[in-house]
Amino acid sequence: KRKLLIRQHEDAKELKENLDRRERLVYDILASYLSEENMADYEHFVKMKSALIIEQRKLEDKIKLGEEQLKCLMDSLPMDQRTTN
Repeated sequence: KRKLLIRQHEDAKELKENLDRRERLVYDILASYLSEENMADYEHFVKMKSALIIEQRKLEDKIKLGEEQLKCLMDSLPMDQRTTN
């Protein structure tokens, strides 16, 4: 199990390095075509997109947890007190 985790961590690091390299390449290409203002907008967009994806995943996890908790609560009720929506 430890070896698997180490290998997964190494794979993740390699993927991150490749992603960073591609990001720099795209940035350099765009910088040669866009104004400073447009580049600032692009950088802001990329940062916000990442932040929103993280927030979306957190919210999805909370929703899933809430649904699981609701199911457990419903399952703990006597049959005659259960309602379905």
